[in-house]
Amino acid sequence: MASHPRIAFTGNIGNAHYAIAVALRDAGIEAHLFIGADDPLAWRPETDEPSLAGAYPDWIHEGHWYGRANVATPWRAPLVEAVRSFDMVVASGSTPAFVHFADIPTVFFSMGGDLTVRPFPITFRKLRGGLLSQASHAVLSAWQRRAIRQADQIWTQPFAPFMDAIDRLGIDRGRVADAYFPLIVDTTTFTPDRTQAREQPWVQQATDGADFVVFSPTRLVFAESPEMRRSGQWKGSQTLLDAFAEFVRREVADFPVLVLPDWVLSNDVADAKHRVVEMGIADHVRFVTPPRPEGFNRSELVDLYNAADVAVDEFGSGWFGFVSLEAMACGTPVVSRIDEPAIRTLYGDDWCWLSAPNASDAANRFETLARDREFAHDLGTQARSWIERHHSATAATSRYVQAVTDSVAELVT
Repeated sequence: MASHPRIAFTGNIGNAHYAIAVALRDAGIEAHLFIGADDPLAWRPETDEPSLAGAYPDWIHEGHWYGRANVATPWRAPLVEAVRSFDMVVASGSTPAFVHFADIPTVFFSMGGDLTVRPFPITFRKLRGGLLSQASHAVLSAWQRRAIRQADQIWTQPFAPFMDAIDRLGIDRGRVADAYFPLIVDTTTFTPDRTQAREQPWVQQATDGADFVVFSPTRLVFAESPEMRRSGQWKGSQTLLDAFAEFVRREVADFPVLVLPDWVLSNDVADAKHRVVEMGIADHVRFVTPPRPEGFNRSELVDLYNAADVAVDEFGSGWFGFVSLEAMACGTPVVSRIDEPAIRTLYGDDWCWLSAPNASDAANRFETLARDREFAHDLGTQARSWIERHHSATAATSRYVQAVTDSVAELVT
């Protein structure tokens, strides 16, 4: 095993790898992060740490690592040569299709669609553009399937769509690492602060006149099909609108408001605006405009989480992402559909969501929180404590250090 292993992280989906790399480096492991020059804000380190914009440290490598010209010959992509000098690469997104050719130990760390959508281009061809785009993605998907099947290790979670994709790819479930890799939440940035939350202009826009605020920053997805459900891409966005409409009709609050981001990463925003008018709740739904076209960074979302009485992740496949965790870190209760068997596999009985499998149940959850503010406050306090136990850098670092150490010991000679 290398005495001082160097680990490359590629495919920084949702900026998840940045927090992991920071944690590993703080623990003495030389982790490096590769990001694309054209990556959206949500995938860049400055979404967590705005001061890094234009001033990355030497362990963060920005570049044009691959493009459409590399799809047919992925071994020629600049990313391949860039990671070749590392002892191991942890790859997410589309990057496994390329780093697979670097001839170094490779871990495929699934972030969701890279496992449940990318390898299946025919099933999800409608998500692509014209024939040229579909053909290009079909070729890249073939390389992605090969890379996943030949990865030295696979890191993922017992979420039903993930396991379904593993089975459809013909991969032995025994190859999936028997470990939990929790998303790391910056508990210094995401912290309860109700006094300052409403000072930002977009927060004032969202909450003006409201006495109960439901905040859902999750990408809106209304398209529903067996394939969308299977892959975890369906978000159950209509269920959210139905639940909120029912809550409004109950007149529990004088003027409840549902806050949704109005930004380019959410393709169904125009559809949502049309639907809320048809449902008669348009006056109670606020589409908040971020201070830049590419969306909010995480430090700006903090104020919206703190201004909300409840946050909603999704009502789709029952998994969770940063939305749930960031809200709970701010002491804001979360209502979401939860895949309880998977959650109990990871946390036992120690979890803090208000589970709601359908619109009526979600409306009931909203009503409970609106009527009993002391219960809502206590639940938020418990949620913050839960985050500190499971998803803070302090709690999660040891898991990643152990996982990387074990992988290096097994794979690096």
